Amino acid sequence: MSSKRSKNPALPVLDDAYRLESVKDAEESTRDLAARLATTELRRVSHPGRVTWEPTDQAEPVPVPPTVVDGDGDLWLRDRGTGTWTMPEFNPKEFPARCGEVLTWNQLVREFGPLTALADDRRIGGGRR
Repeated sequence: MSSKRSKNPALPVLDDAYRLESVKDAEESTRDLAARLATTELRRVSHPGRVTWEPTDQAEPVPVPPTVVDGDGDLWLRDRGTGTWTMPEFNPKEFPARCGEVLTWNQLVREFGPLTALADDRRIGGGRR
């Protein structure tokens, strides 16, 4: 995962989900996925105006949002020319090396999801809301 701090404190993050009993009770091998799915649901309930994609949503949304917030609350930007994603605040002292790489939508949502559109706009993306 990326950082332990959230730059979007109003959005639930993975650390919040790991404190839920349902996640604590999950088998160790499935706990990370349980936390990601729980974070997805927490975001959808607390921010119904934002689109949130769960880590299993592999199809790139249409239209693609220009920015998303990952499961830890970190910002990712899409390069319109290449369609790839980067973390603008990447610092190798704070984040795992993978956060400094250029990622496709599939890589980003699978490894750092759930992803949430930065803006409150239900028209963004075609994924489940």
